[in-house]
Amino acid sequence: MESYECETPPCIHVVVDDAQRIFAVFVEDWEGNILLIKAEEIVKAAERIKQLIDDEYREASPNQADYLARRYLNAEPIEE
Repeated sequence: MESYECETPPCIHVVVDDAQRIFAVFVEDWEGNILLIKAEEIVKAAERIKQLIDDEYREASPNQADYLARRYLNAEPIEE
């Protein structure tokens, strides 16, 4: 059986049951909370990421990600 241990959160888990031929995608956060994410949203996000990389965008640093979250998602970073 495959291990789904999250060593460096957050983690994305694709959990599969071969007998039933089903899968689900979960995100595990720093506190061990596990959230179900629709696979079509992951695929859509991956396609967008691929396009941005092809267009020579780069991934934001942690500080830049905090800025993006505040500005565009009206979210504040979690203090650890």
